[in-house]
Amino acid sequence: MRALILLPLLALSTAAHADRRTYDIATVHTQIHASASHLGFSNSSGRFHVKHGWFRFDPDDWSSAQVRATIDPASLDFGNADWNAAMAGAKFFNIVRFPAIEFRSTSVSGAGNTGQVLGELSLLGVTHPVTLDVTFNRIGADPFSAKVTAGFSARATISRSLWGMTAMTPEVGDAVELMFEVEGQRRESAPTPGGKGGAR
Repeated sequence: MRALILLPLLALSTAAHADRRTYDIATVHTQIHASASHLGFSNSSGRFHVKHGWFRFDPDDWSSAQVRATIDPASLDFGNADWNAAMAGAKFFNIVRFPAIEFRSTSVSGAGNTGQVLGELSLLGVTHPVTLDVTFNRIGADPFSAKVTAGFSARATISRSLWGMTAMTPEVGDAVELMFEVEGQRRESAPTPGGKGGAR
């Protein structure tokens, strides 16, 4: 009888411990900036909004990390209504046909405060590998949310033509630099298996 009582308690304890590595992306404190050359005069930049996502991270074992994120291409903001409309149109992000950008990690390596995330970026119906150079900032309690929070900065450079986005080259550069600032809040309960945003 004692064993029957202890078994479910042990299972709950194990699930809670495992979930201590899983964080839901805090979208209000997460930004993605994209910049590309404008006629060689400047590197114009805009900001994307992350719809939702999650990551798993153990600072003592980077190889166990995972990342999933959904980005809203309609949120891209260059600070100018005409440019925003052009970017949303068929020649660029074609948001009517492709309303989401997806990123999923395939492997993660690193130690201390630096590492690399290798993943797949799905954009305009095309998927290609992308490598992110990552800086782990810190894990700690957020005094405002009272939740354990993990924060990262990252960079990557991609060629937009690989995803079929060739409009206005070379006037608008093919090379796009991506800069990420990401925060995640640790889950307090185990994710539902197969549920939306759950670690699978």
